[in-house]
Amino acid sequence: MHTADLSYDFDVSSLANASDLTADGDADEHLRVSEEDEDSDASDSDSDAEGGRRKRRRLSDDGEADGDPERLFGKLRREYYRLGTFHGKPSGCLMYELAHTLRRNTNELLWLACVSLTDQFVHERITNERYQAAVMELEQHINGSGNLDPSGLGSVVTLKDGTKIRAPEASRIAYEDEPRLMLLREWSLFDSMLCSSYVATKLKTWSDNGLKKLKLLLARMGFPLADCQKRFQYMSMEVKRKMRDEFDRFLPEYGLTEFYYRSFLRVHGYRSKVSAADVVYGVTALLESLNAESKDSKECCAAEQFWVAYSALSLSNVDQLRKGMQSAIEIQMAILRQGSSAITKSGFIRSAKKFRWVKLDDPVDTAKLCHPQALTKFCFFLMDALKERGARMKPLICACLAREPEKVLVIGVCGKPRLGAVQGNAFGNAFRSAAEEIGADYFHDMFESSWIVLDVVAVSSFMIRLTEKL
Repeated sequence: MHTADLSYDFDVSSLANASDLTADGDADEHLRVSEEDEDSDASDSDSDAEGGRRKRRRLSDDGEADGDPERLFGKLRREYYRLGTFHGKPSGCLMYELAHTLRRNTNELLWLACVSLTDQFVHERITNERYQAAVMELEQHINGSGNLDPSGLGSVVTLKDGTKIRAPEASRIAYEDEPRLMLLREWSLFDSMLCSSYVATKLKTWSDNGLKKLKLLLARMGFPLADCQKRFQYMSMEVKRKMRDEFDRFLPEYGLTEFYYRSFLRVHGYRSKVSAADVVYGVTALLESLNAESKDSKECCAAEQFWVAYSALSLSNVDQLRKGMQSAIEIQMAILRQGSSAITKSGFIRSAKKFRWVKLDDPVDTAKLCHPQALTKFCFFLMDALKERGARMKPLICACLAREPEKVLVIGVCGKPRLGAVQGNAFGNAFRSAAEEIGADYFHDMFESSWIVLDVVAVSSFMIRLTEKL
């Protein structure tokens, strides 16, 4: 059984059992009852903290003994939601495991499992330990799937000496170490190193000194600058062969100690190949590439883009996937521009007691960053850049003008998950309660509870209330 990175200090099975007994009740009422009980317990407790905890424990035990499932359910539910949100195992991996158990597994499902796992890695939703364990598991499936698809076996070719070999006609899945250079195969090595978040935040490539440092690094590795500024597919083969050895030799001096990670490739024949990370970047950009000038409703545009991204995900529409990759490159360049501006401008990033927050209002790049996942990547970029400057780690809240007129998208990021963490992203409940308390109209029905859409006029009071709550 695969578990999340959070450990619970209560029995989760008790929550399930209690919920069965109170299924007909109203969930919000349970929460209100539990909060009233807690206030009553707290008012009667001693000043000694340990004594107060013992008293609440006795009251909880009495509630169980009296057969009060409503009170127990309210307490367990409150404690559960207080942990915040976190990500479990990728759905693509779960689907492949189910298909494998039913002996219905295919290379296509295996590839989708690889993409879903890579999606969690590149979007900072999984710990390094869990990622490595899942990679090893998928590698075992790849090694054992040589004859998985009869259509992928290829045709038999007879050589001049009479030797018969099987030439692959369809695609196959491979795995290898991949550099943390975003969409390297789609632009130049220089631009990829300049804009990729992992390298840019370490070298501060947005500054003159950082740019000089990057050029010096390439020179020390023996890579001609003119060659590095060519599109990657046109670079010298000698430079490509030397890349891994030279990176391993020089990058640790610049703090780039985790430059390579284990990833997956979809190989077509002997020449064409695409990495799982490239597919993730391209498909994500397609999902968020809504036409701002479209007269159709937002739902129609989103539904249309979903099916475009779906066709690109299965690699049946390579042209659309390439278009999504180019859109992802434009988004990353916007992240670098706005991130460098936020870092260098005094007062751009504001700091509260428990979090930092920033507001994007530059009309040049808001059209690219006004989508939840793009704005989340921007937040991670800022957090990494602040960390490299020696700033204390804090959660970050970012507000950006949304695609809808007079609306603002607000997201909250707590940082990359850590193994054994006991607290997830708690911004979801805080956002909802703060919006309700100020009486603002809001939309809080997206894939992440830490994403919320508010009216422009409500942002200031929302942030003030949020500062008071956290």
